[in-house]
Amino acid sequence: MALPPAKSHLLLFSLFSLLFIIHAKIDIDPSDLKAFLTFQKQLGFNGQLHPLTAHPCNTDGVFCERRLSSNESYALRITRIIFKSKKLNGVLSPAIGRLSELKELSLSDNQLVSQIPAHIVDCRKLEVLDLGNNHFSGEVPSELSSLIRLRVLDISSNKFSGNLNFLKYFPNLESLSVADNLFTGRIPASIRSFRNLQRFNFSGNHFHEIPGPLMKRFGHSASDIPRRYILAENSAPTTSEGTSAYAPKSSRNHSNHSGAQASPAPAPTAHHEHKEKRRKLGGWILGFLAGAFAGSISGLIFSLLFKLAVAVLKGGGKSTGPAIYSPLIAKAEDLAFLEKEDGVSSLEMIGKGGCGKVYKAELPGSNKLVAIKKVKQPPKDAVELSEEDSKILNKKMRQIRSEINTVGQTRHRNLLPLLAHVSRPDCHYLVYEYMKNGSLQDVLNQVQAGVRELDWLARHKITVGVAAGLEYLHMHHTPRIIHRDLKPGNILLDDDMEARIADFGLAKAMPEPYTHVSTSNVPGTMGYIAPEYHQTLKFTDKCDIYNFGVVLGILVMGKIPSDAFFQETEELSLVKWMRNVMTSANPTRAIDEKLLGNGYEEQMLLVLKIACFCTLDDPKERPNSKDIRCMLSQIKH
Repeated sequence: MALPPAKSHLLLFSLFSLLFIIHAKIDIDPSDLKAFLTFQKQLGFNGQLHPLTAHPCNTDGVFCERRLSSNESYALRITRIIFKSKKLNGVLSPAIGRLSELKELSLSDNQLVSQIPAHIVDCRKLEVLDLGNNHFSGEVPSELSSLIRLRVLDISSNKFSGNLNFLKYFPNLESLSVADNLFTGRIPASIRSFRNLQRFNFSGNHFHEIPGPLMKRFGHSASDIPRRYILAENSAPTTSEGTSAYAPKSSRNHSNHSGAQASPAPAPTAHHEHKEKRRKLGGWILGFLAGAFAGSISGLIFSLLFKLAVAVLKGGGKSTGPAIYSPLIAKAEDLAFLEKEDGVSSLEMIGKGGCGKVYKAELPGSNKLVAIKKVKQPPKDAVELSEEDSKILNKKMRQIRSEINTVGQTRHRNLLPLLAHVSRPDCHYLVYEYMKNGSLQDVLNQVQAGVRELDWLARHKITVGVAAGLEYLHMHHTPRIIHRDLKPGNILLDDDMEARIADFGLAKAMPEPYTHVSTSNVPGTMGYIAPEYHQTLKFTDKCDIYNFGVVLGILVMGKIPSDAFFQETEELSLVKWMRNVMTSANPTRAIDEKLLGNGYEEQMLLVLKIACFCTLDDPKERPNSKDIRCMLSQIKH
């Protein structure tokens, strides 16, 4: 039963209103307080202009969030510090490393001096580091690459020196600027592995060579790359040392230096003009012929490469070696054991799904654990197979090719990354990061059996992680991706119980102009499929939202759609039963009994309301993934 637009808007308004009711007065963590006071003092704050405060969370530019401390109580932790243009002339204190929950440090447009302390690498959750336009000097700590959550790194317009060896592995980095410093050496080739990098600036330094090869990081020529990727040095002639012959423009201080200009040359004669026109015309004709020839050759080469790629995906011929998508696998030899006939026979099988079996393995020469999915490939001469078996195998191969194409190019903290792909004549091996806690379905089964606990704080963290992953697939990846089979079995949990969306075997990429994809095979799992799919056979991102609404209901109610409990109800459906209970006089009876009595009932009812909103019959009334992520993130404990 679809809600009228007015009621749905009122429901959304009430959800946001309830978010601000759930709060409590909490003190700041003592270690954060001590570290911040030291950090603030050494920055060089003027006591009259910005007095030191006993409660940093009340300081302008300081943001705090609630966190569960080691003694099982809640405390405020400092997560963001933004002191831009404060006329600070001190130093960056090593005490910054004790702010372990810090996500953003922005100190740009000040007069800070000295070096970046090595202790900053202890801020493991740092996502934004902006130190631009200061007077920092010395070398950048080489361990900076251990901050793998960094999305923005700006150290431009300082006096940093040395090389760029600190740019090793930043899988989530989106924006990088080291412009207008005193760096030397070469730009490291590791930049090409930063898959999420959208813009960077290396201008205004003294590198040995123009980093032209970086323009090929996506396999295109420099002319094909959007302007934001082009380095400032590329637009200026170079000296014998390889640096720009012109003074580069600062990324922050746009000062221009003009010199004496040469006097204009006398006007050319008519003879010279005619000769010049003939020269230009000849150049145009020659350029056109050369371009046509080069285009024909390029088209032929592209056609051959395309046919070769299709042959490889179909499994024809011999193995061409592993395709490695992540620096976590140091070299191809680490996966050599998969080239053998019995490559996984001695490994422990940890799962089995529609696309194949999953094994756990430890890479030779290291302690890295990986999960390996083996998918059998139909033989070329599959005459002995029945027509039905042949269809099943071909469907699996379509799924595995989709997974390779999608996952291999996708990186986000809440998506399970594909590390490598090994193709063999008889099968495919997909190598993933190993998730110690297994899937959400495994954990829920253990909770149901009474051998494990999953409290509300952990469940809420999982909902936020899944919502963030969906938001990336639906709104930030190009082309957009719809998962089509989101369920607890396809949500894995890492060592920190952070959710990772997995199993893109059914995922499909949608080009930007399209809003849906059509399919001849039923995708997804019964109990999770949106009702409109059965009528239209068109799967949209709002179908993923419906799936996620069911997952939200499962996390709060502790029951899956196939649970025998729903077979004994009038509704015979998780979604319909959830709606009826939420509109009844006692909605708390929908909450898992194991979660009652901990004081979080209001939060859990709020999540159930969001679940009802996600599973509305009319897909147009469902919120998008960004709205859901915002609503869930604003629920504070």
